[in-house]
Order: sequence, then structure tokens, then C-alpha cells
Amino acid sequence: MSEKTSQKEWPKAVIMDLDGTLIDSAPDIARALNCAFEDEGLSPFTLDEVRFMIGGGVPKLVERAFDARNMPHDEKEQAIIKGVLRHYTEAPVDNTVIYEGVEHVLSTLRTRGLKVGLCTNKPQDITEVALEQLNMTAYFDAIVGGTADTKRKPDPETLKMCADQLGVGVDDCLLVGDSGADRGAAEALEMTVFLVEYGYCKTPVSELKPDGVLDKMSDLLKILFPLESFSY
Repeated sequence: MSEKTSQKEWPKAVIMDLDGTLIDSAPDIARALNCAFEDEGLSPFTLDEVRFMIGGGVPKLVERAFDARNMPHDEKEQAIIKGVLRHYTEAPVDNTVIYEGVEHVLSTLRTRGLKVGLCTNKPQDITEVALEQLNMTAYFDAIVGGTADTKRKPDPETLKMCADQLGVGVDDCLLVGDSGADRGAAEALEMTVFLVEYGYCKTPVSELKPDGVLDKMSDLLKILFPLESFSY
């Protein structure tokens, strides 16, 4: 655990990952991927197969899907990427759920005066639609998703952009995510990072050596505000 958690003034901002951290979006992502595969006459994947392909954005998702089928990375891959984006945009949250405790934690962070940001590899436009449909937009002071002009985590570019939009230095931010991509982006900025155990990471997140591991999202409040009691 980082020593920073014992400092009363730290953190000034908490930046959250989205998929696998705040929401379980795997069913809708799997549907979009399978629809795109079926459009090309290819057989679909199971939900469990797709769950561990998530992370890094749609191109990385499709790349992993092709690798799982030992398919060549040819022009069909680009057609599948476009298909996934089309199908996912049409229905991004039909079967997506917010993880237990997430809304309470986000609301509490705001009432305690912390800035709250979102940094995700999901495309910016789809992210905004998904958050709106889930009634989550108001929880965030900054929302940074993927665009054609930005690099995806584990590159730190969008994470730094999110901190800048919050007006907080990276030393005063805590990132909460679920993957090696989150760990890598935070490490590049020397930003403290906690990882949740319930996300889409294939390996135990403790092996990624984050500054902290959360069994459930509500554990974050116990760490940041150890002298307070919360009802869940």
C-alpha cells in the first residue's frame, strides 16, 4: 500500500477506469464482437472468451479475437473493427450493469471534495453515450476516452490529459483500474494506482504489483477515509 494514503491531503483527485472497474460491459461488447464476426460469416465467441479479450480498445479486442482463432491480420480485421464499433454504438449498455457499490463510492468522493475523472480506452463518443444511458455522467469532472488522435493505455497520454482536465498534478491523483494497461499508464507517470480484483485481468492483479488491491469498490473508502464509517 502506498504511504500516500496516510496523508490527509492526498489524493486530490481519483481517476477511474470504466470497463471492468465501474461497469460490467462484457455482455454488450461480446454481442458487438459476435455480430461483427457473424456479418463476415465467422462463428461467435462465448462470453467468457470475450471477457478476457477486453482492454486496450476495440482494435486490441479484435486483434485478440483473431489471435484466438489463429486468423491472419489482414484486411478482414479492419472490417471487423468497423463492425464492432457499429454494433456497439447501436446498443452500448443493453446488458451492462454498474458494479455493486460503485455509485455510492463515486458520490462519496464528490461530497468529500475530491475531483473525480474517468480515463478509458473505450471510444470517447461511445463512452459519453454509455455514461448518459447509465445515468453516470454527473459523477465525473472530466471524461477522457479514446480518439483517433490519442494513444491508448498503457501509454500515459490520456491519463495525463485527464489529470490536466481535472487541474490536478499526477502526484495528487489516484488511478483505480483493473488491468496491466492501467498499471502501465500509471507507472509511466509515477501515479499511484489501485487495481480491483473483480475486473477483466487474466492474471491475479496482485502480480502486477499495484500500490493497492481492492476486493470490492467500497474498499476504496475504507482506505482513503480510515477514520470514518460508511453504510453500504
